[in-house]
Amino acid sequence: MNRRRFLAGLGAVTAAPALAHTPYGQWVVYRQKHLLVGAHRGDARTYALAKSVVAGLARELPTAKARVARGPRPERIASLMGTGQLFLAVLSVDEARRMAASQAPFQDYPPTPVRAVADLGGGYMVVAAAAFRTDHAKLVTMALDHEGLATQPNLTDMAVHEGAMAHWLGL
Repeated sequence: MNRRRFLAGLGAVTAAPALAHTPYGQWVVYRQKHLLVGAHRGDARTYALAKSVVAGLARELPTAKARVARGPRPERIASLMGTGQLFLAVLSVDEARRMAASQAPFQDYPPTPVRAVADLGGGYMVVAAAAFRTDHAKLVTMALDHEGLATQPNLTDMAVHEGAMAHWLGL
C-alpha cells in the first residue's frame, strides 16, 4: 500500500468531522445566548402562546434574546427539559401535570420536575424546569405580568417555581 495515499486518506477521514455540518456545538452556544421557550406541534395553541410570551419578553427583557423552540410532540419538550437543554415551555395544565408525574404520554421519560411560572389562561401555563435560576424565573414572571400576558398560577394545579412565587407574593 502506498504510504502517502494511506496518510492522505487518514487525514481526510480525520478532517471530515470538522468539515461536516453538525449543529450540536452551535446549539450549545445558541442555548446559552438565547432564552428558549418550548412549544410543540401536537397542540398549535402552545406555539401561538409561546410566540406571545417571546414577544412580551422581547419588550421587557430584550437582553434575554427569547426565542420559541418548537418540538414535534410534548414528549420532546419533556426530553429537553429533563436533560437541561430547555428551561421554559408553554404547555397545557394537563400536559404539565402529566410530565411532572411521568404519566402517559410521558411514561417513557423519568418524571420531569417542572414548576408553574404563570397562568396564560384557557388551561395553558408557562412552566420552568426546577433547575431554572430563581432570579431568572422572577424576572420572566415580572415581565409576563407587566405585559399583561399572565396571571398567578393556580396553586392546586402544580408546584410553583420559587422565583415566580417570589414575584406573585411581592417579595
